[in-house]
Amino acid sequence: MSYCSHQVLIPIALCLLWGGFPCGTVAQTRQLTDDGTMKFTPTFFRDDNEVAFVQFTKPTLFQIISLKLDDLSVRPLHENESNHELDMAISPDGAYYAYIKCHGALTGSIEILDANQNQIGTVPPGEGFGIYRSLAFAPNNSRLLFSYPEEVHQQIFSVGLKGDNRQQLTNSSGINNWPCFSPDGSLIAFGSTRDGNYEIYTMQSDGTGVRRLTNSPTMDMRPKFSPDGQRICFTSNRDGNYEIYVMNFDGSDLQRITDHPERDDYATWHPNGKQLLMVSERSGNHDLYFVELPR
Repeated sequence: MSYCSHQVLIPIALCLLWGGFPCGTVAQTRQLTDDGTMKFTPTFFRDDNEVAFVQFTKPTLFQIISLKLDDLSVRPLHENESNHELDMAISPDGAYYAYIKCHGALTGSIEILDANQNQIGTVPPGEGFGIYRSLAFAPNNSRLLFSYPEEVHQQIFSVGLKGDNRQQLTNSSGINNWPCFSPDGSLIAFGSTRDGNYEIYTMQSDGTGVRRLTNSPTMDMRPKFSPDGQRICFTSNRDGNYEIYVMNFDGSDLQRITDHPERDDYATWHPNGKQLLMVSERSGNHDLYFVELPR
């Protein structure tokens, strides 16, 4: 499936927008943006005062936006870019970032840059109409993960920072997506439909030792390791609505973090490990929020 034609971007974006605190406790949230447009994949850029995310800025354009947390000012990361930009990832030390750049209709490449926006490497468009998704850096900056529909099924791959030395890490039926390294680089968390519906799994960094962590009849997706590697946050609609959950890295001690009638999604960890940054839908608007975690 492709994401690089505006005729299909809008319905796909709408599709993408699809345990907790003890009873009686309300998660404390803080709103960061107020424009209400669709947003995806927020992540901390360089330090804990700057956030980057993908935003539907115009009727036919997705852009990477930078948000300064001290004054909540926003700007496009690439001022003069006229192509769609999707699925940004930032290395843990802020030295590199990568994003998916669309080239015309129905194709795109992975662009890898340093913090000063100097080109480091690229992964050229694949064959056919597939598009790369879900980028993630290794903690030591040695590899970049991504998901790609190879032949019939969607698998997880990695490349070096120059876009070379491609390696396939999964080889299963269904869709494998949203890979994320643990802070020590030993594990990769990901979502997969290999057992019939989206569940959360981990595997060793070389693709071996796959372990299933969740067991829900609906969708568990977009896992992210906490800064200390002890917990994983993810999105699930197991309780009838898309909410944010947190569990231990082995799948135990599941907690539901949000409880809102509209969608909460795309959670990522604040570097302090005490908050999550997420995209939340409120009254039909989509904005960035911080949500406090239970102690």
